[in-house]
Amino acid sequence: MAGYNEIRGLRVKYLSDDPSNAENGQVWYNSTSGNLRVQGMGIESTTSASSMINKKSLYGWGVGTGTAGLTVGGVDDTTYLSVVEEYNGSGWAAGGTYPTARYSAGTAGTQTAAMAYCGRVPGSPGGPTETFEYNGSSWTSGNSFPTPGNSMQGIGAVDTAVVSTEVYTSTNMHHWNGTSWTSANARNTAKGGQAAFGTQTAAVLAGGFPNESTQTELYDGTNWTTSSNMVTGANQIAGAGTQTDGVSFGGDRPPTEAAQTTIQTWNGSSWSTSPATLATARTRAGTGRNTAAGTWVAGGIGPGGGGEGFNATEQYNNSIGTITAAAWASGGNLNTARAYGTGAGQSTLTAGLVFGGGPGGKTETEEYNGTSWSESGDLATGRNYIAGGGTQTAAFGAGGYNSGGTGVNNGEEYNGTSWSETNDLNTARGQTNGFGSQTAGVCAGGNAGSPSRSNAVEEYDGTNWTSVTGIPAGTGGAGACGTLTAGLYVGGITSPSPPSSRSVTAVYEYDGTNWTSGGALPVGKSELGVYGTQTNAMGAGGYTHSPAAYVNTTQKYDGSAWANYPNMATGRGGMAEAGTVDASGGFVAGGTPGGVNTTEEFVAAATETITASTLTTS
Repeated sequence: MAGYNEIRGLRVKYLSDDPSNAENGQVWYNSTSGNLRVQGMGIESTTSASSMINKKSLYGWGVGTGTAGLTVGGVDDTTYLSVVEEYNGSGWAAGGTYPTARYSAGTAGTQTAAMAYCGRVPGSPGGPTETFEYNGSSWTSGNSFPTPGNSMQGIGAVDTAVVSTEVYTSTNMHHWNGTSWTSANARNTAKGGQAAFGTQTAAVLAGGFPNESTQTELYDGTNWTTSSNMVTGANQIAGAGTQTDGVSFGGDRPPTEAAQTTIQTWNGSSWSTSPATLATARTRAGTGRNTAAGTWVAGGIGPGGGGEGFNATEQYNNSIGTITAAAWASGGNLNTARAYGTGAGQSTLTAGLVFGGGPGGKTETEEYNGTSWSESGDLATGRNYIAGGGTQTAAFGAGGYNSGGTGVNNGEEYNGTSWSETNDLNTARGQTNGFGSQTAGVCAGGNAGSPSRSNAVEEYDGTNWTSVTGIPAGTGGAGACGTLTAGLYVGGITSPSPPSSRSVTAVYEYDGTNWTSGGALPVGKSELGVYGTQTNAMGAGGYTHSPAAYVNTTQKYDGSAWANYPNMATGRGGMAEAGTVDASGGFVAGGTPGGVNTTEEFVAAATETITASTLTTS
């Protein structure tokens, strides 16, 4: 029987400890433990990720990594786009807009140092020649490509050089040196719509059209050589990785350019069909092309062909760990269904607190242990839309609407068992929101008398409420989280005409003295659930006025911009919420329409690493 040396081509190492950088399949003998050990083999999988903000066919426009990706332009049916989106491994946020609307161009680089050139624009089937560079926020013009072109393939890094193929009828190649284009040796076969990845001195081009090619060509910076064919040929394929570790996603094949779910992997010398497949068949997708092991694939055209793009995103993983995607999941039901209840914002997923709500003015208080809710001491004054904060054992509540719909100024504190009345707010109000702790709390905005929306802000020191600098614009029904010196106030409703403009996108940050504008919401919302910190917050659900609807969309805030995150199961607003955005998670409970008792929990993405295992010897 062949030994490890004959099979692997290596001898078993004799080590006193497990190596910190063992490769998959590596075997060694640990002399300290007396065990023969093997590093776990990679597990390939795809998981659903947050959708892009815009629907689009990208035609290969994508660069970056699994946690720092970039897509540029694209087309939605017949509408050419100039939008740029950035991916952080969990969600998408808007980037600096591309100078002109186009798709089918060449891209290369990273999320913060990218380039794009040529492509297709309306009314110009041959394509433009412009080249633009991206610094992570804005685009600047560079020297033009030598000839108009589309169906381009860029490979490499913008700060060194890029390999570029021209239209699929040509074998011409060019290099980019960071300033200008120069001619390079031609490739062997004219193809387009290929999987393209690698660097300027170690590139791969595979598949493409015409005729659903399986051909693979490798580049060393000077010459092209033909290598092993793909297992299955396809057109308009998305590719990612390096010359020794690559992956291709989907593509299309006749009839009717049917989109594929197939994933193929490249090991530097041959292609294999991955056991993992895309959940959604797609062609003309974008992907983070700088890495293969944990990249994303987004957008494209779905099953059945046609021109309309879509925005679904999937994460591809090839690791020795189990990947759990970020997601919302059902939690335990509240004992009392309610809308417009309040959560103690600094409480947690496993030690939560919800109180008050409607219809009418509820007094019920409930505590959450991460599995189920239990009833506790009632509020002295029943009400909804209360400003609240603190923890499960030290919370405050102030203001709100009583059962008659009138704003009140009542203040109360919770000690983990019961509520006691405290000093009142200076200004009675409902539809307000709060954040902070029981000894350093804030009550902001609200409705101080229909139809007025208040901008009043008061701070609580555990005894008294003090009026301080108001938020820049009066709103009610906003979301809020954070601390007295690092607070976040999100969205809300104003009272303009027409009603379709009432929900606002405005976000304000508080430093304990002043309010400043933060990154605006993608869409105006009120009644949304907000929890976390000023630089790491979640905004879930809410009500939009254009169109008028309760939504299930979720966005995450990083201190400057909002990124799309996985959606809740059900569209709703007026929820009670609390928790953190990291792996310990948060929740939303109750809400409207109608007043419900359901809870949803959010847990961030996580990787469970599989360590080396011990072999049985004989």
